[in-house]
Amino acid sequence: GTQLQSLRIGDPTAENEMTTLSSYFLQTDQYTRTLKGDVNLVVGRKGSGKTALFIQARDEIRSDKRNIVVDLKPEGYQLLKLKEEILTYLSEGSRQHLITAFWEYLLLLEVAYKLLEKDKPIYKHNHLITNLYLELEETYHIADFSAEGDFSERLLTLSQRIVGEYQDKYGLDHLHKLTGEQVTELLYVHDIRLLRSRISAYLEQKRAVWVFFDNLDKGWSTHGVDEIDAIVLMCLINAGRKIERDMQKQNRIFHCIVFVRNDVYEHLMQNSADYGKEMRAVLDWTDPDQLREILRLRLISGVDKTNSTARLDQVIPIVCMSHYKGDETVDYMINRSLMRPRNLIKIFSHCRGFASNFNHERINEDDIEKGIAAYSEDLLLELDRELTDVFPSSKNVLYHLLDANAKLTKIELYTLVKEAGVIESVVYKIIDFLLYYGVVGLITETKDMYIYDVNYDLRKLEIRIDRAGTEAQFCVNPAFWPALNIKSPN
Repeated sequence: GTQLQSLRIGDPTAENEMTTLSSYFLQTDQYTRTLKGDVNLVVGRKGSGKTALFIQARDEIRSDKRNIVVDLKPEGYQLLKLKEEILTYLSEGSRQHLITAFWEYLLLLEVAYKLLEKDKPIYKHNHLITNLYLELEETYHIADFSAEGDFSERLLTLSQRIVGEYQDKYGLDHLHKLTGEQVTELLYVHDIRLLRSRISAYLEQKRAVWVFFDNLDKGWSTHGVDEIDAIVLMCLINAGRKIERDMQKQNRIFHCIVFVRNDVYEHLMQNSADYGKEMRAVLDWTDPDQLREILRLRLISGVDKTNSTARLDQVIPIVCMSHYKGDETVDYMINRSLMRPRNLIKIFSHCRGFASNFNHERINEDDIEKGIAAYSEDLLLELDRELTDVFPSSKNVLYHLLDANAKLTKIELYTLVKEAGVIESVVYKIIDFLLYYGVVGLITETKDMYIYDVNYDLRKLEIRIDRAGTEAQFCVNPAFWPALNIKSPN
């Protein structure tokens, strides 16, 4: 086949490129801060690179055999029963108490599991850990606890056991307030103090423990997020910090980092007293040059690994026409990526796919047009689901932009949203969401302004809109034009 057909620039989904990611990963400041343990949250939109950072940081840290890396990726359904059959019936204080204790218990169990799993082949031959291993094993493996399966199975088993114990003791007829003693009776099968103590003793022979927690917001898509979801997230963060403080008192290094979508985080935390106080690494992209660098690294990896300093404008002409419709091709793609790395990779991959299908030596104009159209359809489906994840009443709103003009007055946009069946009291909230996701932007005297042009600060758009009043004009992002048959202003 042609060089283009053999070109591989990685997969838009980071989970599918674990073995190759390191060869073209862009080491950002957020990545560096994560490696230093300066953050306890990594937040970013879908496609912003959270999972890529998760994978790269995990692999870099565990390359030092003295580190213990616990990477946890649950599925949403494991907590669903706990939420519906217990948390709904608890007072707010009891919820926070129970969930924080639940996460602390679970994190300690997973650290113990990882220590025992990692050192099982060597503990008999290493006198420094032999006794420590046997003591921890004795504490961890007890009669009423099953350690079989992976983390998701253990999480499900633990939550199901708590549900059963709770229903046996309290039923489900009214709100309950649980004392600390009752939480202990309900939750713990192990001697939690002894477990914590023996983990700490074991860690004297290790360098550091890193817990990476991803996918917590997966599974919140069906019904949207609510108050209990907010408590679950905050309690996980608090439990990680509590263990970190306890271990630091004994000179142990412990880090717990939670990866979560930033739109979910902001939606959940806006009513929290601790909002904004967390040490966060925010993966919101505002600089097109960084996206150009991501694409450059991937193309070099696929075209010529020996020439790592080649500029993007030197590499692009090998595989693609350099300009399209008067713009540099890469800039044209970036302007339709919503400033998300995954989307840029998707666009280029779609275009390369069409060129390969027709045995083209390089991506030409027809390939770009077809690739952008295919990407636009993908984006429409994805963004419709993403909006519904956080705000369920916004389902199918995007489809009501079909056949609309690229430029819309405030009244026209309001009418289109209302046609989707959205109740009048939340129409402007939906418009805020459309602005927040970059689906629409605000037309100003100097440029079309999208959320990523104002550093993802929605207030800067809202104030400009309020100033313009009924004269405010909006623009539909060109990324959606093909899929929604948007009428071009030209």
